[in-house]
Amino acid sequence: MREDEAAVIVVGGGHAGVEAAFASARLGVSTLLVTGDPDKICTLPCNPSIGGSAKGQIVREIDALGGAMGLLADACSLHARFLNESKGPAVRALRAQMDKPSYNRAAIALLRSEPSLAIVRGMVEALIVDAAGVRGVICSDGSHYRARRVVLATGTFLGGKTFRGDVVAAEGRFGEAPAVGLSAALRTLEFPTRRLKTGTPPRIARGSVDYSVMQLQAPSEKRLRFSYRSAAEFPGEQLPCYVTETNERTHRLVRENLHRSPLYGLDLIRGIGPRYCPSIEDKVVKFAHNPSHQIFIEPEGWEEPTLYVGGFSTSLPAEVQIELLHTLPGLEACTMLRAGYAVEYDMVPPTELRDTLETRRIAGLFHCGQLNGTSGYEEAAAQGIVAGVNAARAAQGKSAMRIERGEGYIGVMIDDLVSKGVDEPYRMLSSRAEHRLLLRHDNADLRLTPLGRRMGVVDDQAWEAFERRREALMRALAYAERERIAQQLRRPETRFAHVADSFDPRLDEETGERVAIEIKLAGYAQRERLAIERARRVEAEEIPESFDYRKIGALSLEAREKLSAQRPRTLGTAGRIPGVTPSDVAILSVWLHRLGQRDNAINMA
Repeated sequence: MREDEAAVIVVGGGHAGVEAAFASARLGVSTLLVTGDPDKICTLPCNPSIGGSAKGQIVREIDALGGAMGLLADACSLHARFLNESKGPAVRALRAQMDKPSYNRAAIALLRSEPSLAIVRGMVEALIVDAAGVRGVICSDGSHYRARRVVLATGTFLGGKTFRGDVVAAEGRFGEAPAVGLSAALRTLEFPTRRLKTGTPPRIARGSVDYSVMQLQAPSEKRLRFSYRSAAEFPGEQLPCYVTETNERTHRLVRENLHRSPLYGLDLIRGIGPRYCPSIEDKVVKFAHNPSHQIFIEPEGWEEPTLYVGGFSTSLPAEVQIELLHTLPGLEACTMLRAGYAVEYDMVPPTELRDTLETRRIAGLFHCGQLNGTSGYEEAAAQGIVAGVNAARAAQGKSAMRIERGEGYIGVMIDDLVSKGVDEPYRMLSSRAEHRLLLRHDNADLRLTPLGRRMGVVDDQAWEAFERRREALMRALAYAERERIAQQLRRPETRFAHVADSFDPRLDEETGERVAIEIKLAGYAQRERLAIERARRVEAEEIPESFDYRKIGALSLEAREKLSAQRPRTLGTAGRIPGVTPSDVAILSVWLHRLGQRDNAINMA
């Protein structure tokens, strides 16, 4: 593919950019990925894990849509286990530690295997735009690349600054230059921007830690995978993780050095940080009543010399960081190989987007990942696949892919972003999903693979494998009902292992577990489906793009302003905009009904 022939340009080589480029190319659309350093695609710059609570379900959903993240994670997994198993299948989630060098290499190899995709080195500094929409990008070296669909997946690079004490550097992440011009270009195009902040902990030497005084976290003994397309065996040895804890010495040292913190005493950081991943400074200040906090010691690779100190994100000076580490049990003599730091960056409020992730201001321009105010690899990747599919399908003149709240965590996240916006880095939580009983790890393929097939991103091999799994599950469920095995499985204490010998033919363990879950949750799931259907009737009522909310005097002034600014696509989306009340939605529904009646009368005449 010649670079000047691209139909879709993707800017950024992190998780969002990789999924966007991969999805676009798989649809047969000529795609160009522009990234600052093609050798640093998907380097997992912060934590070395994929998945976790709610995030694991997202990875499964990405995989159900034919995406890359699950495949890459399974190929590089060095520690995998389920979280929340005691809380039931609705919130059970897979989390896996990665071999970071392998993940980077696997991502590059996967992209380079796509014939419709080219990768070029470049720092995008401006957009080419005319009255009809986006037309391409301009890089810092003056090179121009043209396309009518552009996906921005810029991560923390927009106006990025890193902080360690009073040491401030213009960086998108450690050692890498930020994208300064693109921030200014977006503001010139009248996009509002805000500052957000995230951070990463120090890395320590693997051989300088005393594991004997820490709590062991063992990986699962059996193969756990995100993707049905992955190999049956682990790629390498499964390694343990460990847990230690902070103590009063740690907390006292933090308090004594708050005057050296760019977040507190120095007042250098203006961006809002993630609520659900606070720095050690935030933990000590905001949760002063807690005598200790768990700290997770995690390997970053089979051969990597570094350990990741999870839960210890900090922007204190490097010399303070090493003192803090030495207060932790097992780390008294550890060697710090790289200090932690905070990074502050620009984002564009996601209320600027349609639910396809295309911007309202500029046709053909899509935003995904941390640019939209989210936090986490998985959230970024999920937005990337949606933006990539929709950019490519728009280039083909086809309809957009949309995922409803009742279909997936991806749908919940995107609806939250475009209808509610963010005032802090958004993290996906199971509590955000009203219908999480239906949005489980085990049924992601049933929920979303048919959609992926219709959109063209699930290939023949994956579809045939899915149909075999689905047919085997349906046959087993029918057999369980016919042979009264279902009656036993409905008892809370009965697991599949207790009735495995009753099935003929015998089921593999994974299918058997899925049968047990479906039977146990059948009654609850049916009620959830009915609730979704009732909500869908309201949700599906579309609002014309040109609808003039200012004419409806019965709406509150706040509702008129916010509806006019955000232009929700449906009545359901309108109801989730902060400041739009149920009575506003009821009034709007009446007006839409009258508008429909008038249009019908005109058509009949």
